[in-house]
Amino acid sequence: MIDIRESLRSIMNKFLPLVLLCYICLATFIFIDVSGANETVLHRNKRYLAFMNTTRFFLKVNFKVNSVPWNQLFAQALGFRMNWNDPPDSYRYPRIYRRDVFDHVETLLDRNGLVGLHCVRRAICEIQKIRNPNVFHKILKMLFRKISTTTDRWHKSSPEECYTSLSSCPLSLLAVSPYTDIS
Repeated sequence: MIDIRESLRSIMNKFLPLVLLCYICLATFIFIDVSGANETVLHRNKRYLAFMNTTRFFLKVNFKVNSVPWNQLFAQALGFRMNWNDPPDSYRYPRIYRRDVFDHVETLLDRNGLVGLHCVRRAICEIQKIRNPNVFHKILKMLFRKISTTTDRWHKSSPEECYTSLSSCPLSLLAVSPYTDIS
C-alpha cells in the first residue's frame, strides 16, 4: 500500500509541473488574443540601392572559339564592352523600352559586320524553342519575350523567316558559355 502511494506521489510530482506549464501557456495565449496585440501590422520600408556619383558601370561580353579543338592555346575572340557613368542625383532616369534595346543591339551588331536584324530574330527564335531552360536561358527569355506590339518587327516571324535568320547570323546566344575557359 505504501509503495502505491509513493509511486502515485512521484507521478504527481512529475505531472504537476507539466500541467502548470500548460495552464500558463493557455492563459498567455488567451491574454494575447484578447489584448489585440496581433492586430498591429508592421511594414518594412522599401529599400533602394544607391551608388555614389563617381560610380562607373560596364558590361562586357566576350565570345571565344578555339581554332584547334583539343586545346585552348589558339583561339579567336570577339568582345564588346559598354561603359557608362552613373548620372548625378538630379538626373531623371529615362524609361528603357524593349524596342530601344533591340534597336541598339541591332545597331551594335550591324556596325561589327553582322546582320543585326537576323541576329536579334535568331535569338528570339532560339529562345522560343528551349524546353528545359537553365538560369542563363531564363534571363534571355525575359529579355527577348514579347510584351507589346512595338517589337513586332522582331517577334512576328514565320518559321521560314526564323530559318533564314538562323542561317544568316553566325552568332548564337545559346552557344555562349556562362563559364570561362571551359570547352
